[in-house]
Parts: sequence; structure tokens; C-alpha cells
Amino acid sequence: MAIVVFNSDEFLSVYPRFSGALTPAQLENAFDTACLMLDNTVDSIVPYEPDKGIKDRKTLLYMLTCHLATVALWGGGQAGPVSGASEGSVSVSFAVPDVATASWFKSTPCGASYWQSTRKYVVGGRYIAQKYHHPWG
Repeated sequence: MAIVVFNSDEFLSVYPRFSGALTPAQLENAFDTACLMLDNTVDSIVPYEPDKGIKDRKTLLYMLTCHLATVALWGGGQAGPVSGASEGSVSVSFAVPDVATASWFKSTPCGASYWQSTRKYVVGGRYIAQKYHHPWG
């Protein structure tokens, strides 16, 4: 298997809403962060063999990059999606998602798609980032 190499032009053709909003360097940083969460090595359990038309890992990494880029655009130190707003005397509240559960991923459409798409790689309720793991943790 191969590793996925980030291509900002290709990413922006799939997710054009980030054009002009984030620089290629910021998008690459989001991709690098995504690679910390989803193994992008030749030993990954998520397949990527572009010569054979198997691009699962690339699709997942791009979804996760989209999620991270969306979170980066929240700005102002916002820790989660808006959960409530008022108009009189202006009030805004934010939900702080639990990063140990799906709620953090489900705070964006790309994250929700990523979360649902990774279910087939989850073993015992946890994503195992390697092919061979000890059965007791």
C-alpha cells in the first residue's frame, strides 16, 4: 500500500468552500493533524492502493481534514458549535463536544461523515491505528 500525499488543489476541488478562507499551508497543517488521528503509513488498516482504485484512506483523510478546517474557521477561541443565541442584550452559548465520543466529530458535516465511514474499522468501540494489536489493549 501507499501513503496519501496531500494535494491542496485537489482538496479544494472537492471542498471549494475553503478557497480563500484558508491558505494551502493551513490546509496542509489540517491534513498533517488528520494523519495524527488516522494512520497514513503503509501499515495502516485503512486501505489506499490508487493503482487498484482503492482510495478509502484518502477519502477519510480528506473528510477529516475538512472537519479540522471547519473547526479552524470557527475562530475566536470557539471550542464548539453554537448551541444557543439570544438577541436582547446579545448572548451566545457554545456546546463543548466530548472528544472521546462521536460528539466532536458530529459537530461538522464532514466530521459526521468521517465518523460514520470509520465504523467498519473500529474494533471493540475503539479505532486501532495499526494492523496488529494486543487483544487486551
